[in-house]
Amino acid sequence: MTSHGPVMPIWNCAGCGLPWPCRTRQQELRAVYVDAPVSLSLYLSSYLVMAMQDLPGTPAGVLHRRFMEWMREGQPREDNWVRVARRSR
Repeated sequence: MTSHGPVMPIWNCAGCGLPWPCRTRQQELRAVYVDAPVSLSLYLSSYLVMAMQDLPGTPAGVLHRRFMEWMREGQPREDNWVRVARRSR
């Protein structure tokens, strides 16, 4: 069991406090779903829908990038929302 789960309804990571899914959780998920990328997409899509309900003031594109776009790349990425979160600590 990971310590990097989401804290709802604010959607920060319970392990490190960064926006969820944090880089650590991205890496964990990538390892668990290494042979099942469609399943990973479905799994994260369900969380994306919940986050959209909990964070109605956040643009859908921002949440989509945060929850889904990192899967298309070779490595988990640190997007602007992570840099902003680190500065606000």
